[in-house]
Amino acid sequence: MGNPCGEVGAEVIRLVGYISIILGLLTWVYALISPRGLSEWLQMRIVHKALLQEVEELKAQNRALQQEIRSVRDDPLYLEHLARSELGMIRKGEVLFIVPSSPEFP
Repeated sequence: MGNPCGEVGAEVIRLVGYISIILGLLTWVYALISPRGLSEWLQMRIVHKALLQEVEELKAQNRALQQEIRSVRDDPLYLEHLARSELGMIRKGEVLFIVPSSPEFP
């Protein structure tokens, strides 16, 4: 005959193993369906990708602005172009003619 304590010990170990597996599965199920589970994780991944794309766009915009700053500082022709096109400035001695785009008749 076998040792009764050994059989009971093996059953207890097996029962603890089953309970551990069930608790583990319940934990995974809860993690998947809980409000802060899989759905929020997927949503955060989408937000993360969008933010990474926005960062790249802002970096490109920053590079373009830095280039424009260099042009304003170092290129007098570019500075003159900006003054004429954006501020409507003219050189000393020039005459400004304003021509309406469509004539108005009385």
